[in-house]
Parts: sequence; C-alpha cells; structure tokens
Amino acid sequence: MKKFFKFPLLIAILALTSFSFVSCGSDDDKDLELTEKEKELQAINEAYLKEVILPVYKSLSDESLKLQSALVTLQSDKTEANLRTVCDYWFSARKYWEWSEAFLYGPADAYKIDPHIDTWPTDIPEVEAIIQDENKLNNIQQYIYDNEGGLAGFHGLEYILFRQGARRPADEITVNELRFAVGVSKDLAMSCFRLESAWAGNENISGEKQDVLKEFGITDDDDDYGDRMIEGYDRKGDILGSTTQIIDGFWTIIDEVGAGKIGTAYNGDDIDYIESPHAYNSLQDFEDNILGVRHGYFGAMGATSAKDKSIAAYLKKINPELDQKIQNAFDDCIAKIQEIPSPFVLNYTSPKCLDAIEACEELYDLFLEAEIAIKQY
Repeated sequence: MKKFFKFPLLIAILALTSFSFVSCGSDDDKDLELTEKEKELQAINEAYLKEVILPVYKSLSDESLKLQSALVTLQSDKTEANLRTVCDYWFSARKYWEWSEAFLYGPADAYKIDPHIDTWPTDIPEVEAIIQDENKLNNIQQYIYDNEGGLAGFHGLEYILFRQGARRPADEITVNELRFAVGVSKDLAMSCFRLESAWAGNENISGEKQDVLKEFGITDDDDDYGDRMIEGYDRKGDILGSTTQIIDGFWTIIDEVGAGKIGTAYNGDDIDYIESPHAYNSLQDFEDNILGVRHGYFGAMGATSAKDKSIAAYLKKINPELDQKIQNAFDDCIAKIQEIPSPFVLNYTSPKCLDAIEACEELYDLFLEAEIAIKQY
C-alpha cells in the first residue's frame, strides 16, 4: 500500500509529534511517575489495545483461518456451495483487515505484513505464470511467503475467485488455480496469526495458530507491542506518545482513502490503482477504513458511540466543539463514499468521487487539530 500525505499539514503536526512507534527515541530514562493527564491517557491507550486492536486482529485471524479451511474443502470438493463459503469468508476477513488499517504501525509495518498481503493491483501476468509452473506450485506456500506483494494476500485470492463483481463459476476455476489459492490462503492466515501474536503475546493465541507460526520459524516470543502501547512509547513512559500514535493511525488511513484509494484513479495519476476491482468491493473497502477509524475513536470494535475510556470522550471533555465536528465529519465522509456510483472500478471519474475526497480531507484536518489539542491540553 502506498502512503499519501498532505505535506504542509503533515509537517506542521510532525513538528509537534516527533516520534514513531517503531523508531528509536532518546535513550535517556524518563521519570515513570505519571501525571494525572498521563494516567487518564494510559487508561485510554490500554482500552484501545484491549477493545480495538486485539479483538479486530483476533477476528481477522479467525476469519482468515476459516477462509483457508474453506479453500482446502473447495479444492477437494469443487461445488458452488463450497465456493460460496470461500467467498463469504473472503469478504468477512476483508472487513476486519480494512478496519485494522487504522493501526498499521507496529508489527504490520515492522514485518511488512501490510504490503505483503494487501498490495494492488495484482500482478496478473506473474500469477498466470505461476499457475503454469509445476515447480512453483509444488512449493507454493513458501514461494508466496518469500516474494513481495502483488501475488499474495487478499488480492491474489480475489483474482482467482471473482470476475466483474461476481463469483466465478466453480467449474471454471482450474486445479492449478486452486493450488495457488490454497497456498496464498495459508500464507495470508499465517500473516494474520503473526499480527495477533505480536500484539496479544504468542502465548495468548491458540495452539493451532502457534503451530502454524512455528512451521515458518516464527515465534516472536519477544514481541511486546501491547506492552509498549500501555507503558508508553518505546516502554520509556511516553504515554502521550502512545496516544498520539493512535491518532496518527487515524489520519494516515483517512488520507490514504481520500488522496490514495479514491484520488489516485480519480485524478488520473494511475487508473490501475484500484483496490478490490475484481470483487467490486472497493467502495466497501473505503467505508470499512473509515468505520475502523470511527470504532477506534469511540474506543471499541463496532462502537457507534463513545466509550468512557476513549479518545472521543477525552476530546469531548477538553474540546466538545471539536469532538462534535469529528462526529459530524464521520457521518459526512461515510455518506459521501456511499454516494459514489458502484462499482468504483467503472465510476472512478464520477464527480461524487471528488465529494468523497473532500470529505476525507475535512476529517483528516480535524484529527490533526485533535492531536494538537490533546498534546497542548
């Protein structure tokens, strides 16, 4: 996935937020005696971890395992009913992944899982070549694991399963295409297990998932991304650093939706840069990205109103007008995305796309304001 930023505003905010969740900061120990503000923010950070990040990644991990299992079943019994089950799990796993794009820092970035399982457009010529290559198919899961994005993950599977917004007829999907798809699905599931493990702790995921990771030599026993979020940036007590990283995740994906996912094709910069074009799922992807941010802002997966320990509740306390603007902007952004004619791949020049881009820009700007407000309070 590419990153798109409105640079003047980004430079302004980074002047106030000079850290990264996975980059190195000062080695000087910080006094770990927390202020009242830090205690309040730490509770919000911990709730975000436990009520947003962990349940989203567990759900993603679980659904990816079901998708893998369904593909194995389809491989042995190629019926329309089994294909329908596979596609249903593709959509359900996809939803949780798009929600998770509100927090692509940490292991998704450090282990390059995001570009590995969610790069588009799919490298169709290479996929077709692999399908004809017996040597690669015989070791397809390892081959997919070893190669860069454009083959793997959601969009590699999408190309096999869908055409023009519909499931392909089961009898049109070849034996070799299913061999490829099963390998991709196992790699996708393993990647999702790794995300869950890195945040929750390897000992806190199922034994089945642990065994899959071990097959690839991945234990990551020292991963402590959850602890880092609770204890503060780089575990040095920078509680505000963790809070602002959460907000950075919000405006990063909002900008990606507006300037990147919609804007790249709409502006004619790259008309092939269209997410989920074969399943006609682009608009749902965009909406799910914004929903993922709204869940995070409200403090729980699926939340439609603010939880007590949430960034929304905190911002309402310190700047209720800005909180209301953000809530209104969420509604407007989602509505504008829904107004783009479907499918996006055939309507990316619609004027409604510009309306959605502008709605994303408004929401983006408001979260920059929110980050400044929280830092300066």
